[in-house]
Amino acid sequence: MDSLTIAASGLRSAELRMAASARNVANLNTPAFRPLRTHQVSLAGGGSAAQVTQEARPQEVDLAREFLEQIRAGFQYKASLRTYAAAAEMRGHLLDILA
Repeated sequence: MDSLTIAASGLRSAELRMAASARNVANLNTPAFRPLRTHQVSLAGGGSAAQVTQEARPQEVDLAREFLEQIRAGFQYKASLRTYAAAAEMRGHLLDILA
């Protein structure tokens, strides 16, 4: 995998992480709600993927946990975006050298 694809996979993972947490917060007062949980996995060729699962039994939504999850998603998004920008800039320099 090239660096742009790796960065894009991080952006997708952050998006899924944020969406799952937002769904949990939106259903804070829903009776018998089963929250979503996001698990990050590394891909063999590089990059990452987020796997979203639903709790087997209804649980109360822990706002502190969800806020931390959203903060983590924000950091992951920013880091992946910076990686993407750096990779794009390096490609641009390489094209300038080769041109």
